[in-house]
Amino acid sequence: MRHSDIPSNSHDSLQRWVTYTGCALLLVQWIAYNFVDIDLWHQMALIRESVAAGHLLRSDPYAYTPTLPWIDHEWGAGAISYFATHWLGGHAILALKYCCALGTLLACIRVSEMRGADFRTIGVCAPLAIFLVSLGFLSTVRAQDYSFLFTAICLLFLEYDRRGSRVWIIAALAIFALWVNLHAGFVVALGLIAIHAVESASRREPYRHLILLLCAMGFEILLNPYGARYFLYLKRALSMPRPYSPEWLGLNHLGPVWVTAYVAAVLVAIVGVWSTGWRKATGVPWLVATAAVAAMHRKLLPLFAIAWLCYAPSYIQATRTARWWSGFAHRRRAFLISAWAFVALICASEAYREQVWELRVPQPLYPVGAVEYLGKEKFNGNLMVPFRIGAYVSWKLYPAVKVSVDSRYEVAYADAVVKRVFDFYDAAAGWQTTLADWPTDAVLVPRDTRVSRLMPSAGWPRLYTDAQFEIYARPGLAMPVVDMKMAKFRGVFP
Repeated sequence: MRHSDIPSNSHDSLQRWVTYTGCALLLVQWIAYNFVDIDLWHQMALIRESVAAGHLLRSDPYAYTPTLPWIDHEWGAGAISYFATHWLGGHAILALKYCCALGTLLACIRVSEMRGADFRTIGVCAPLAIFLVSLGFLSTVRAQDYSFLFTAICLLFLEYDRRGSRVWIIAALAIFALWVNLHAGFVVALGLIAIHAVESASRREPYRHLILLLCAMGFEILLNPYGARYFLYLKRALSMPRPYSPEWLGLNHLGPVWVTAYVAAVLVAIVGVWSTGWRKATGVPWLVATAAVAAMHRKLLPLFAIAWLCYAPSYIQATRTARWWSGFAHRRRAFLISAWAFVALICASEAYREQVWELRVPQPLYPVGAVEYLGKEKFNGNLMVPFRIGAYVSWKLYPAVKVSVDSRYEVAYADAVVKRVFDFYDAAAGWQTTLADWPTDAVLVPRDTRVSRLMPSAGWPRLYTDAQFEIYARPGLAMPVVDMKMAKFRGVFP
């Protein structure tokens, strides 16, 4: 029994509404803890300094170490966050995050319904997909969030294409021009449309308009502030390994719960495709592609979750179990309405308990106390910092302070520079020469790093200590010694 076979009435409408409300609140509850993402600081800092300069910066002003020509694929995302915060306050970035997350969920559900999945089947499948996609929305808004949203919208466009509509192409071109300036994840759209074109050709369906669309999108890539140089950035960014960025590690590094959920989703999709039949199961190539990249890079797991929620429920709908479930859920709709309402209530309560509106800059993640100390003492110089906190320091202390590195990674730093900073904090062989080779005035040291135990032997006096961080200064730098081990710090945004 498919969705169209079940009589529509007010009770079904209520059940559908409650089911999707429960799904939405489940997603909100899972992403309710809002800490400011480490990349947001440098995205906004770029726009702040560009506004002051009167043009988009093309060379790095923040680092005292060697840098690359600055081609920032996230400059548009930084502009949105900066001006939204400037005009509407810090909580505007929370609104952006939830709009992206819920918009992604809504687009996926719409695709699934267009493909014939009953909302009752979607309701059973959605929690698994929501769990997997939540990995992409755990912090405040990130540039990649726009890529997840636009990927779901792109899949929606392709469903219209399968139905013979071509009006979507105009909207796709407009979104793609925006996407190019928000995040390099726009390459997902190129891959998605290319795969759809190949699939359409193999099914003897129209595909030439897709080839023309890909050509037009290729030209649209030039609609960025960096022109053709952007392609050089893409060549490096898409091919380089990222050993120092944990989110680019394999899926197995997430732990058994995430791996189990992923494997379950893959198995469900296989059963659904088997029941539907290869010829009828459109979208399988994209589902396979996203499953493969998710296994290789855990950061891309939400892409698989998006594809899975779009396609898997319609595959599953062809199984006897799903048809039985749709009929059973229709007959027991009063119970299921109550069950989903209970889920919605619990999720709303948990989201409230997590203070879903709260914007956090936690001291264990950021050196809130150490930065306050440097600002109070009017420190002016070069500060050695770890990869993950450099952008925070720049946002708070630039132009008085320059940093060794930050989380821009491939955007601003050569691999050798990033490696040398990591080697320094790991106290690898030759770590002391880093202090001599670069004009470092002070070192910000997380106390859980190996170099923390060895810094006193380097002859640099310790000026500041708290529960998580220490600051060491080059000999001769006159600053007061402060011990804040018992203090608690609460950072603020922006």
